[in-house]
Amino acid sequence: MGGNSMNFDDDRVGQSPQQMLSPPSDDGTRRGVQSTPTGQTAPVPPSPGTDPNSAPEQLSRPPGPPGTVPLSPLPNGTSHDENAAAEQALNDRSPQTPAAGAPAREAVEAVGQDAVLQWAFVNYGEQIGTKYVYEQTLDSHAPISSEYLAVVREVYAEPRRDDRHAPTTFAEAVEALRAAGAVLVINRPPNSSRTFTAYALLAHLLDDEVITEVRPLPFGGSKHFPTKRLPHDQQCGFLLELPPDEDDFAVDESFGGTLNKLVVRLQRRNCRLIVLTRPEQWRRLSHGAPDSLAPELGAVSPHDIAERWLCGLEPGFPVARWLAHNDIKPLLTGQPPTDVLNLVHLMLQQHRASQSSATDATAPGRAVGPRRGRPAPLTFEQQVANVAAAQQNWEDALYGWHEPAERSRTSFERNFLLTAAVLRGAPVGHVYAQAAELTEQLGDTNVQIEGQREPGVIAMTRAIEAEREVDGTLNFTRPNWDDAVIEYFWNDRPLARAAFLKWLAKAPVGDSSTSKEALEVISKEGRLALAKRVGQFALRWAVRHRRQTPLEQIVEEWYQSGAAKELWPLAVELLDSAATHAASAPYVHSMLLTWSNRNPPHLQRAVVEVCTGTFGRRHTAKALRRLRNVAAKGHPEVLDALRDAVRVLWEDATVRQMLFGYVIDWCRSEELSQTVGHRTFTALALNSPPEAAGLPPLLQAWADVSPDAEDAFRPTPQGLVIGWRCLLHQAAGATGERDLDKAVFTWLDAALQQQALKPLVFDTLRHAVNVHGSAGPPLREALRTSAQWWVQGPDRSYSAEKAELKVELSALLDQDLTTRRSQPPAQQESSIPPEEPSAIAGSGAP
Repeated sequence: MGGNSMNFDDDRVGQSPQQMLSPPSDDGTRRGVQSTPTGQTAPVPPSPGTDPNSAPEQLSRPPGPPGTVPLSPLPNGTSHDENAAAEQALNDRSPQTPAAGAPAREAVEAVGQDAVLQWAFVNYGEQIGTKYVYEQTLDSHAPISSEYLAVVREVYAEPRRDDRHAPTTFAEAVEALRAAGAVLVINRPPNSSRTFTAYALLAHLLDDEVITEVRPLPFGGSKHFPTKRLPHDQQCGFLLELPPDEDDFAVDESFGGTLNKLVVRLQRRNCRLIVLTRPEQWRRLSHGAPDSLAPELGAVSPHDIAERWLCGLEPGFPVARWLAHNDIKPLLTGQPPTDVLNLVHLMLQQHRASQSSATDATAPGRAVGPRRGRPAPLTFEQQVANVAAAQQNWEDALYGWHEPAERSRTSFERNFLLTAAVLRGAPVGHVYAQAAELTEQLGDTNVQIEGQREPGVIAMTRAIEAEREVDGTLNFTRPNWDDAVIEYFWNDRPLARAAFLKWLAKAPVGDSSTSKEALEVISKEGRLALAKRVGQFALRWAVRHRRQTPLEQIVEEWYQSGAAKELWPLAVELLDSAATHAASAPYVHSMLLTWSNRNPPHLQRAVVEVCTGTFGRRHTAKALRRLRNVAAKGHPEVLDALRDAVRVLWEDATVRQMLFGYVIDWCRSEELSQTVGHRTFTALALNSPPEAAGLPPLLQAWADVSPDAEDAFRPTPQGLVIGWRCLLHQAAGATGERDLDKAVFTWLDAALQQQALKPLVFDTLRHAVNVHGSAGPPLREALRTSAQWWVQGPDRSYSAEKAELKVELSALLDQDLTTRRSQPPAQQESSIPPEEPSAIAGSGAP
C-alpha cells in the first residue's frame, strides 16, 4: 500500500509465536494458529487468560480466500468458472517442486509475514525476520536459528553488476569472509537491508561449513568495545551492531583501531565478524581500521527481491506473468525492500484467494452459483487490479464511496465505516454503538440509535460494503481496505484528527451504555485485543509521521484508567516492544528521550517502565540516560518503578560504573536524597525480594574477586558511604519495617557469613556515621538500633556469633567517636574515606 499505509495485527508489534513452526494438525493447519487473510478482518481471538501476552499466533499457513470484490468486468461470453479454469491451467505450467535443500514453505512464510510487519513502520531496511530471532540478536548470546538462516539464504536477492557473468559484490564479500579472522563492515544508510544482508552472508558461510554457528555480539553499554568481550567460541560467525550516536553518547573513535586486535583474536579461534554501522558513524570510526573492511555492496533490483520471495513463498506461483504485467512493474520501480515485500504478499494473497475460490466452486456437492455476497473467483486481470489499488491505498475507490454521484454520504455512514476499520473483530453491535459515539465526538449530529430512526446494522453493513460473518463480526473483502479507510480519513479530515485520537484512546477503556443495551458487551479478552489494535494504530502513525500526539493520547488515557489495570501494562508493553523492534526503534528511542525531560507523570512513568523492560536490558546505556532525566524530576509516582529499573540496568556490567555514579549523585542531592536517592540506593543495597538468598548487588560486585572479569567494576568506598549516609537518614517508621533495617540486616549477615566482606561492611558503616556536629548522634543511634535488632528481634533468633559481631562493630564506632573528639575543630568534618581504605586495600581489591 505504498509508503503511507498501515497494517493492523492482533499481536503486539513484532510478535511471533513462541514456536515458529508447530507440527501441522490433521486438517493441514498449524496448531494454535488462526488462518486469517493478510489485511483482512480477524475475529477477536479467545484469550486463554488475562495476560496481554496471550495473543494468538500470527505466522500461519497460507491465507485463505478473502472473497475480494471484482473491480474489472469479465470478457463477454466468459463465465467465472471458465475463466478460473483457464487461470488454473496456466498456473499448472509453473514449476511446482522447490529446489533440493530449500527451506520449508512454512518457514519462508513465517519470516516473510513478520518482515511485512516491519514494512508497516517504514522499516529503514532492518529486515530481521521473526521476533524470536530478533530477540536472540539483542537479548542473549544464543546462536541464530539455522532454519531462519536457511530462509534468508533462499530468499536473499544479491546485488548485481551490469555484467551478469561477473562475480557479484556479494559473492566477493562471501569469499573475503572465508579467511579465518576476517572482518567485514557493512557501512550502509537507512533502508538498505544491512542486517538482512549480514545474515545472508553468514548463512552462506554456515551452509558451506566455513562456520558452525552464527551468534549476535552485544556491544555493551560503554563507549568502548574491549577485545575481551569477544566470546571464546570456535569457528563462529559474529554479528556486531554499533549503537547509534545519541545525545551525550557516541562510540569511541578508537573502535577502528580495536578492530586490528579483534582480527588477531578471531584468527586464533577461526571465527569471522560482521560489523553494522552507518556512513556518518563509520567516517568517524574508521581511522586506524584495517584497509578494505567496508566494500560497496551495491543496490538490489526490486524485481529480483520480488522474484526470490515469490519463488520461496509459493513454488507454483506464476512469477514471470505477474512481474511482467504493465500495472505491476511501476509498483516495483525504485521501491525499498520492505515495500517490495508488502507487494509480494498482496500478490500472493490475491493468487491464493482466487485458487481457493476456484477450488470451492468445483468442489463436489457445491450448490450451483455463488452464495449471496460471495463473489466468484477473480480473473488474473482482476487480481492485478486489486493489488494495484491496494498498493495505492484504494484512494480512488474510497473517494467514489465517500462522494457518490447520486447522493451524499451521511456522517454516520462515514463514521460507521471508519469505526469498523479501526475496531476489527469487535461485535457489530459494539461497532454500531462506537460509531455513534465517534459521530458525537467529532461534533456531528447526535445519533439516536436506540430506536428505529437511524439506519440499522444490516443497512449500515451493506452501506460500507462489508460482510457480516456468522460470529457477528464485520469483514471487508478488498485487500487492506480497512487500513486504507483510516488512511483516507486521516488525509481527508485533518481538523478532525485530534477528536478522532481522543475517541480512539477511550474506545478500549470501557463498554458504552449503548453497547450494553445491544447485549453485545465486549469481553475483557476482546477489549485487550481491541486495545492492541488501537495501540498499534497510534504507534504506526507516530512513527510514520514523526508525531508523538497519538501515543501521548493513548498513554494518558490508559494511565488515567488505572496503572494497576490491564490497559496500562499493555501500553508499556507496546512501547517496550516498539523500542526494541528495528523498524520503530529509532523514532521511539528519540521519543522516550523527549518524554524523560517532560513533566506529566504518565509520560515519566511510561519511560521508567519501558527502561525496566526489554528496552532497558538491550539498550542499557540509552535507558540509563533517560532514567537520569526522569530522576531529576523526582515525581513521587515513579519512584518505585525507578527503583525496579535500577535493578534491571545493574545486570549489564558495562554500565554499572555510570549507574552507580548517578545513584550516588542522587543520594548527594539535597532535593533528591530522600526520594530518588534513597529508593535507588536501596535497590542496590538490598536483595530483590529482600528475603532472597545471596548477596545484594553492591556486595556481590565486591565478592566477584576476579580482576580480569569482563567489565569488572567495584563500587567505590566513597560512594558506598554517601549512599549509606542517605539511607541512615531514614529515621521515621517502625523498627524492623524500614529499608534501613533490612539493609543493615543484609550487610551484617554478609559480614558474618563471608569474612572477606567484613572489612568492607565495617568500614562503610563506620564512615557513614562518622559525622561532626548534631547530625552525627542520630546516625550512630540509627545504626546501633538496627544492629541490635539484627542480633535479636522479631523473627530473628539470638546467636552468640551475631552478638560478638555487633559488639565488635560497636567498639569500632566508639573508637571513631573518641578519635574525632580528640581532633582539632578544623579536622572535624564529615568523614569520607579515601578511594581505598586501609582495611580494604589489603583485601585484594583491584
